[in-house]
Amino acid sequence: MTQYIGFDRKIKLTWLEATAWQTATAEDEQQVRDYLDRVLQKEGLSKRGRQNTLTVLLRVWNLVPPEQKSLQEQALNLLPSADSDERLWLHWGMSILAYPFFTDIASIIGRLLALQGNASLEQISRRVADKWGERSTVEWAGPRVIRSMVDWDALRDTATKGVYVAGPKKPAREKIQLWFLEILLKSNLTTALPLDQLEHLACAFPLEITISAPAIYFSDTLGIERQGLDMDLVVVK
Repeated sequence: MTQYIGFDRKIKLTWLEATAWQTATAEDEQQVRDYLDRVLQKEGLSKRGRQNTLTVLLRVWNLVPPEQKSLQEQALNLLPSADSDERLWLHWGMSILAYPFFTDIASIIGRLLALQGNASLEQISRRVADKWGERSTVEWAGPRVIRSMVDWDALRDTATKGVYVAGPKKPAREKIQLWFLEILLKSNLTTALPLDQLEHLACAFPLEITISAPAIYFSDTLGIERQGLDMDLVVVK
């Protein structure tokens, strides 16, 4: 079966912000659509461009499957008190939940950054093609995810075209970090996270994960299980 890419547009952070706030306050999906269509029209997008961009935005924040509704509701409840760094955590987590393609690119970039301090479009594209196939849609969508990450300040351009470095890591309070870990554990990415590797999670490269073991242990949704003699794993209770 062909994997669904979906995230195939450059998505500006301001558009994600508008989508999140409208989802939190609008009466129904149509109100969100109408508002975002006006926002995108002011940006100069064509009718087709607006439709395609709306599809990406709504899948991230609005059109969430029933089994993921509780995570969406948590995010919307956290939104009003979140600062700009914490809102990136929310957008990043919801994008991971919605799009495995986004998650894979984030993981690839995170590993490259950890290995060599930068990531090139050529390296990223080659690794994405290895996993998703050498399709024109993959070739088209990959750079647009990357440019989205640049707009969000997760990545930064360098003097060398097509080579990127990480932006500053974004901190967040404990409650948002716990929510994000729950996202990872419920997004089919993994069923357990090594406790001592949380700060090095590749797919979370722009986020400063500092959550403590006691905070995880005493949370309502997550727990810590011992595997073997000395490996502690974060799991969903």
